[in-house]
Amino acid sequence: MRPRPSYIYLTLAALLLSLGLAAWLLSSAAELHDRFAQHSRGLGVAFLVVFVVLLAVGTLWAGRLLWKTRLHESPPAQAPADMIQAAAVQAEHAEEVIRQVGDASAKAGLNRELSELKTGQKRREFRVVVFGTGSAGKTSLINALLGREAGKTAAIMGTTQHAENHTYVLEGVDGTVFLTDTPGLSEIGEAGSVREKEARELAAQADLLVFVLDHDLIRTEYEPLAALVRQGKRSIVVLNKTDRFSDADSAAVQAKLRERLRGLVPADDVIAGAAAPRPLPVRIKRPDGSTEIVLEEQQPNLSALRARIAQVLHREGDALRAGNLLLRAHLLSRKAQDQLARERDERAKDVIEKFQWITAGTVFANPFPALELVANGAVQFQMISELAGVYGIQIATSHVRMIGGQMIQMLLKLGLVETATSLVAGIFKSSLVGYAAAGGVQAVSMAYLTHVSGEAFAEYFRRGQTWGDGGMQAALVRQFDLTSRAEFLQEFAKQAVQKVSTRLLQGAPKTPEQPAAKK
Repeated sequence: MRPRPSYIYLTLAALLLSLGLAAWLLSSAAELHDRFAQHSRGLGVAFLVVFVVLLAVGTLWAGRLLWKTRLHESPPAQAPADMIQAAAVQAEHAEEVIRQVGDASAKAGLNRELSELKTGQKRREFRVVVFGTGSAGKTSLINALLGREAGKTAAIMGTTQHAENHTYVLEGVDGTVFLTDTPGLSEIGEAGSVREKEARELAAQADLLVFVLDHDLIRTEYEPLAALVRQGKRSIVVLNKTDRFSDADSAAVQAKLRERLRGLVPADDVIAGAAAPRPLPVRIKRPDGSTEIVLEEQQPNLSALRARIAQVLHREGDALRAGNLLLRAHLLSRKAQDQLARERDERAKDVIEKFQWITAGTVFANPFPALELVANGAVQFQMISELAGVYGIQIATSHVRMIGGQMIQMLLKLGLVETATSLVAGIFKSSLVGYAAAGGVQAVSMAYLTHVSGEAFAEYFRRGQTWGDGGMQAALVRQFDLTSRAEFLQEFAKQAVQKVSTRLLQGAPKTPEQPAAKK
């Protein structure tokens, strides 16, 4: 950051003053030495020794004082080069994931965020996000800082429906500052929850967070603030509307806030102010001698907040910006990964559903060798291959046969074939679902086991080809438990009977002899 001209002039003035004082001191000391030396040479030498000792002590004291001052007022923090590089790498990773997203609307939104992130890497911009509960005075605070009515204010909660950005010119800060007004926390109703989610997302993207309160901190305010601070958000807490407190009460609330936020927000970053003070009643005297009480508008009192924002951005702005770029890149990458994971899970469900009904149709056509069909595993192997493709995993045919065979053995070992048949038979007998035809129980049972094993394999590929704790057996049992509820089985059996009765399962497509897997 290039020094401002005023700093240069002050430094030159201080240097000239110091040189003048040093010249005067040496001249005076020489004159005194000459006077002492005229009376006695020894007295002159003694004066010279005392002068040198005092000069050395004074120099050491001044140096120590300067060192303490430099420690207290540290120079502006520089943005670590490795952090900026890490943000660029994370952005590239996010871009790779976004390319794989299929939903056009979600992909456009992610690309828009990526474009904003890349633009932010090139420009010197600071995002100051004003955050807090509804009606705490966030919009009034922004209006006062800007010196104009940039947003609407009202006594009711929920006045700010969506984020609003305003350019803020701040003396002492080299760069563009954007003030962002956000919807309030703790608003009731579904719409309030949506707005609160938007506010939290905006706060997570801030370089500097200004958290606005109008009272002591309560749990619904402490939790989101603490979460953002632990995430790495540099925060300033503002006790607004102090014009409604007495001086003693205002000081007591500030002290309580500093105590509650100890370890999260430094005491210097807990600031009091009044964005829109209430008018004061003033008695005026009319020309005719009568008196009248009128309400006199008061000026906002945010000088401490304005100075603190400027100080933080001047000293820490580059480091805050670099850290926030890295965090935003990470959050965007995770958001893209979550979207891609949801799409893959939906496609995996379609694959599982397709093969469970293929299994049902084949078994329904020939119920007697159902167990042999499962043992041969043709349907199972093909389903595994397609699920691997859904999750972007290339898998060899030999590996497909190995894990497919292990799954079949596990089904037999755990007795899940008999258990599934018993559950399905019970559902048929205890509900309106009837036997559509001979072999209905076997068909639905095998379709159900295909569904269970398909969900287990989807979890396996979702985890990056690992079964997790307990291995394949634990994963299979977990999926069986999740799908063994009566309501799920009833719905499953109804779907199977509907497909059988409409002959959708007749002439089920033949499964290939070998799965379409990569070798």
